[in-house]
Amino acid sequence: MRVGGQAIMEGVLMRSPNFWGMAVRAPEGNVELRAEPFRSVTRKSKLFRLPIVRGALSLGETLWLGMKALTLSTNIALGEEEELSKKEIAGTMLFALVLGFGLFLVAPVFGTKGLGALLGTNIQNPVVFNLIEGVIRIGIFILYIVGITWISKDIKRFFAYHGAEHKAIKVYENGEELVPENSHKYDTSHVRCGTSFVLYVLVLSILAFSLLGVEGWLYMIASRVVVIPLVAGIAFEFIMWSARNEKSPLVKILVWPGLQMQKLTTREPSDDMVEVAMASLKKVLSMEEQSKIEPNEATNKLVI
Repeated sequence: MRVGGQAIMEGVLMRSPNFWGMAVRAPEGNVELRAEPFRSVTRKSKLFRLPIVRGALSLGETLWLGMKALTLSTNIALGEEEELSKKEIAGTMLFALVLGFGLFLVAPVFGTKGLGALLGTNIQNPVVFNLIEGVIRIGIFILYIVGITWISKDIKRFFAYHGAEHKAIKVYENGEELVPENSHKYDTSHVRCGTSFVLYVLVLSILAFSLLGVEGWLYMIASRVVVIPLVAGIAFEFIMWSARNEKSPLVKILVWPGLQMQKLTTREPSDDMVEVAMASLKKVLSMEEQSKIEPNEATNKLVI
């Protein structure tokens, strides 16, 4: 059975075919567990299970569920006295959305146009324009990750929980008992990691955006927003294909850049962090066992 997950505040979210669960280390030191049934929209229609379509939908589900779990985990980690209000949470989400849109869609377009003006030329070749834009976008992504890691201890802990999530899943995938000691021999990378997914989206977008032409800045930004779900769907199919064929020498070469990028978004976790990740995983696995529902083979999980 394939599982996936992602780091949350002082904890880890895990997903199985029919459930999602989270484990969070509370301020008192105990681990709080929460879990609910979850039926992916991709299982409700054959249309939604079509290649590329399922990827875009699964990504949307992953982001929605991740934000929900992140909100819950933040309030658990802060404790009742510092719990965030719904207005504060909504404001934070809106700010993150606007920041992401500005950094990764608007800034690269204006940066490329600005570079052309600086060089005294108007870059009209779509391939050249989008190659420069893509390099700027990847550079912004790397600088953003490095920057937030450098200024925030909380982000470093978040990335350590990211590493714990990967290690817990590797222990499970190798059929070993879910105890922290078994995680020591594994590194913090995973072929289905969302960091790799983002890198593939950034690279594939260079090719996709090259087909859109170089028009006014408003058209260029709007067209990229429209095309992103298609690019994300293709990247999703690639990452799932690579997970099924990860022992292939060709696949190892193709996924190597993504695995290296994960060194920016994961940290070596402590055993108590791995314990939390494994508690979350054990919860969804036990619920699957109890439910006696056969997993749907068409369901895919992205390891964020």
